Amino acid sequence: MNPEEYARMHDLETHYWWFVGRRAIISTLLREVIKKITERSESAAGLRLLDLGCGTGANLAMLRDAAGAGGWVTALEYSPHALRFARTHLGAEQISLTQADALHLPFADGSFDVVTLFDVLEHLRDDSRALSEVRRVLRPGGALVLSVPAYQRLWSAHDEALHHFRRYEYRGLQQLMRAAGFAVWRLSFAMSLMPPLAWFWRRFVLPFKPNRPRDAKRHSEGAVLPTVPSPMNGALIKYLEMEGRIIAHRPLNFGTSLVCVAFRK
Repeated sequence: MNPEEYARMHDLETHYWWFVGRRAIISTLLREVIKKITERSESAAGLRLLDLGCGTGANLAMLRDAAGAGGWVTALEYSPHALRFARTHLGAEQISLTQADALHLPFADGSFDVVTLFDVLEHLRDDSRALSEVRRVLRPGGALVLSVPAYQRLWSAHDEALHHFRRYEYRGLQQLMRAAGFAVWRLSFAMSLMPPLAWFWRRFVLPFKPNRPRDAKRHSEGAVLPTVPSPMNGALIKYLEMEGRIIAHRPLNFGTSLVCVAFRK
């Protein structure tokens, strides 16, 4: 991503509805995954989690809690700009930071119980290679939890500013996961309120912003994170918390994100 985007992300991740809501959805799915893993395991020790592309680190506390007492979270990030912010979240034990490339993970085979990629896969040129590496470092029966942006037709300057290579379609992601050797347990759209809002924003707002070229696809001016009033911000967070509880039991049919839980075969 552009370095300035990391600063924006750091400023927004703890309170802006999109980040907080995504964290609520992922947290709910993680609880269900960890329940499944611990039911199968005879060990009382905590779990080993790997967060690929930890960004500015706002999700680390949530992941540490998910790992449980005696567990450990290893957070990997390629960008030194992001790592500087992520280090501010290391006030507690059970978390370590590593700078490395997701396509060449510096870990032994079968090192982790759970791997997470939260809006990371779209940043990687070779997503198949990345998933192969994830499978390698997961123990048999271990879980992958990820989120990605949905619908290639929603591609915009927002994606360019964040240095995305692609957005994902439901069936394409499903096939990608299976080809990488994963059994998909839950694949669902998320952010279900957003498709009509995203379409309206891209069709009727962005092209007419001051000093902005009409061809939005050829211009990157920063990620699109519109300011919303505090009551609306809180209401959106509550809605996404509810959405996470729904997704844990059945998939949603539309949304601007896709979330997936899969187990290594």
